[in-house]
Amino acid sequence: MRGRVLIRKKIFQNNLSYDVPTILFFAGFFLHELSVIIDTSMFAYSANESMTPLGFFAKIIRFTAYGVMLLKIIYDCGVGKKNILFLYAAAGITGLSFIASRNSVLVFYLLIMIAAIGISDRTVLLSTIIAQSLMLFITVSLSMVNVIENAVNIDRKGRVREFLGFQWATTAPILFLFIVFGGIYLNRGRLSLIGAVLINVVNVFLFILTDSRMAFLVTFVTTLHFLCFGHLMKKGSFARTLKWIFIALPWLFAVFSIYLHKIYTEDSAFLVKLNAKLSNRLYLGNRGIKEYGIHLFGNKIKWVGYSIGETDEVKAGGYNFVDCSYLQILLEYGVLFLLLILVIYSFIIYKAYKSNKYYAVWILAIILMFGMTEPRLLNLLYNPFILLACAGMIKEKEQRINKEEILSDGDKC
Repeated sequence: MRGRVLIRKKIFQNNLSYDVPTILFFAGFFLHELSVIIDTSMFAYSANESMTPLGFFAKIIRFTAYGVMLLKIIYDCGVGKKNILFLYAAAGITGLSFIASRNSVLVFYLLIMIAAIGISDRTVLLSTIIAQSLMLFITVSLSMVNVIENAVNIDRKGRVREFLGFQWATTAPILFLFIVFGGIYLNRGRLSLIGAVLINVVNVFLFILTDSRMAFLVTFVTTLHFLCFGHLMKKGSFARTLKWIFIALPWLFAVFSIYLHKIYTEDSAFLVKLNAKLSNRLYLGNRGIKEYGIHLFGNKIKWVGYSIGETDEVKAGGYNFVDCSYLQILLEYGVLFLLLILVIYSFIIYKAYKSNKYYAVWILAIILMFGMTEPRLLNLLYNPFILLACAGMIKEKEQRINKEEILSDGDKC
């Protein structure tokens, strides 16, 4: 009977229950992550923009994933009466932003959000980490041995950047950063010295090849923070003291970053220097506001950046990419949709407090800060944490009590 107890203990440790809704969501989201990562890799790249066999395969996988998510919703939606009005409002805002922006990603993200209702937070993150780690390892490894192309770009400042099998130089290091976020979350904020060293060995390796400075810095600071303070996360004394400031962080970061882009002018020596440090982000954001304007429900925008497939457009002066998550969401999806995203992130932090998961509060705070310079707040390729608004969070104290009951029952057997 001891074997059964150990198995049950291990399952509980990851907060997984192998029922039909969990299996459907796990499979669906795993397939979704595989497909979107393949889509942004050189597996799916074609110079003439025709669909490659693997690109077609990725599309089949992705729509299969949406089908599985729909099955999960039909089988067990679990929307409570308290949440139904918010869900209707979110669906309405998303629908109007979709019509204005013509970006179907919004509709599919809403489908995944609804499918996440009733699923454990740890199930969401575990399925993500497995898919991301698998595809990151395969893609980078194959690019290093020239099975797939490892493109190299030299930008205007002379920075040599390897793409490591992806269509963007930043994809690999940012994927790794979110794997680190997920791993720390699953380990309840604890990080050993060996773990921190191993993470930063990979971090330095990716930085040397891709020269992705922001991802490197955030990964290093995150590991340092949880290495030094992870053991204090259970008490959460500091986080509890600043509870309402943490809950307000999405709004504070959004207002600050959008305002900074709005007031940018070349007449200010300080802003010009800051813009240079931020790789021209302030200028591009300011130009985006002037060119596209701010609308209630958004605007159709084709973002052009330094990806493999957009080299000619960049050379022709078509670069228009806005890196700030808050501003990019505002310009493309509109004021109401940005407000919806801010409400969602504040709600996730509030849920983390109610669940005594203070490590989650810190991870979300870092992600929100990272969103000021990188467009990852609403991008499930990298960031699954937005799904925690719908996924369940079990209180840490309740979890320990339930765990003791399980072990006690096992001993009786």
